[in-house]
Amino acid sequence: MSILATIRDHSGRIYRGIQLLLLISIGAAVLGAFDISQNLPSGVSFTVSILATGLALLSLMYMRSSIVHRLQSAAAAEAEKHHFLTRDAMTGAMTRRYFLEALSGSLGSMRDRRDATLLLIDVDHFKQLNDTFGHQFGDLALAYLVKTSERVFAGGLVGRLGGDEFGVIIPHCDLAAINKDVRQLLDVMRAGKSHEGKTIPLSVSIGVALAPTHASNTTELILVADLALYESKAAGRGRVTVFDEEMLSDKRYRRLIERELRAAVYLGELELHYQPIVNPDGSAYGFEGLIRWRHRVRGLISPAEFIPIAERSTLIDMLGEWVFKRACADIGHFPGRRISINVSGEQLKRDEIVTMCDRVLKETGRSAAQFVIEITETAATAATPEVLRRLETLRGLGFHIALDDFGTGHCGFNYLKTLPIDSIKIDRSYIRSLAHDQVAQVFVSALAQIARIQDLTIVAEGVETQEEFALAKAAGCNRFQGYFFGRPAPRDKVASLRAVPAEPLALSA
Repeated sequence: MSILATIRDHSGRIYRGIQLLLLISIGAAVLGAFDISQNLPSGVSFTVSILATGLALLSLMYMRSSIVHRLQSAAAAEAEKHHFLTRDAMTGAMTRRYFLEALSGSLGSMRDRRDATLLLIDVDHFKQLNDTFGHQFGDLALAYLVKTSERVFAGGLVGRLGGDEFGVIIPHCDLAAINKDVRQLLDVMRAGKSHEGKTIPLSVSIGVALAPTHASNTTELILVADLALYESKAAGRGRVTVFDEEMLSDKRYRRLIERELRAAVYLGELELHYQPIVNPDGSAYGFEGLIRWRHRVRGLISPAEFIPIAERSTLIDMLGEWVFKRACADIGHFPGRRISINVSGEQLKRDEIVTMCDRVLKETGRSAAQFVIEITETAATAATPEVLRRLETLRGLGFHIALDDFGTGHCGFNYLKTLPIDSIKIDRSYIRSLAHDQVAQVFVSALAQIARIQDLTIVAEGVETQEEFALAKAAGCNRFQGYFFGRPAPRDKVASLRAVPAEPLALSA
């Protein structure tokens, strides 16, 4: 029974009792006034009337007090229910539903547009925070972000939109003031949150959109703020980006490429080109498979143009599977050789990479030992325990693992002790500098010595001349790749490359 029904039922009984008492009072007063009863003195009648009236008044006071109390209880219960529905239990921020309603109200109506600013805030590397310090700290970090945002953006409304993404509604469009407050929030988060005696720095990325300048309704404003947030992430995280119109053009272009690339998989527009990887004597050790897109209108499109777009969605998984299936189909044309395939860091974030590789091997009857999986140095430095586990699993299946483009990022020699790898590919910038740069000479030689101790293979990338080939061998590299040995080419043209005598390449160190 609801609280209102309970009040109605309870008050109804009291009300009927009061009516009975008032009837008795009136009856007694009438009897006393007209002296109708010979046996009942008029004084007694008036006494009964007064008593009945008094009891009725007391009952009315009790009923009023009871109703007030019950209404207060009902109001408290309603307030608690409203708080539960409008506030996120863990962080104290507004729930998504009520935040969106508040955002819609902040924008005003069609006739009465109001200035408002929407901030979308995302905690950087939140999964790694949870994995490293535990989910309890992750929850504390989110609550700390909400509390700090409410303090920094006084007068703003903070809502949790899902997971580690939050929104802030600011009732004005003063970008100078907003930028000042945003910088303060970034600084406070970087200063860190105390946990078990340690201060752990935090990072957030922020996207900003203004209404009605950038959008005039809730859906569009969230869309453009999300584009700005993505730009903050793409630019290195831990920063703020204000939306501009060019982002919409970029988004439309990305959607176009995604749509056409998805179709290209089914229309057979993708190709796998192969570049030789040779031994010190110039003989072919294996080939790296490099994806190409031969667009029916625009011709050959570079992977540098479409791979980053594919990585922003699960389309990269579809491309990865296509590449591996193509390599499995082509491996028979390169007997005794391995094919290297590139695996995106985004693919390694999901278990599908392992299940896909295992499934394709079984479908094609190929052996994992025939393939090398190449991961970039950037993916290696950002590898979580889950990513390392997937690499170990792939290695357990029989794949060789190569660390590509070594020397371009922040992957130090210490990483080589813990990463589950079998070979290292030195970035071409060091190979090109061997003839005149002592730092490059020391770097390559030191890496070769470490590799020898750890039984790793060193591949020199970007070899374009006989001199670079000779210097790379002298520095301790085991294998070599570059235009000097052959450019990436379709499978059938690579076959003729393999038949070319290797004598010109057999240089001594």
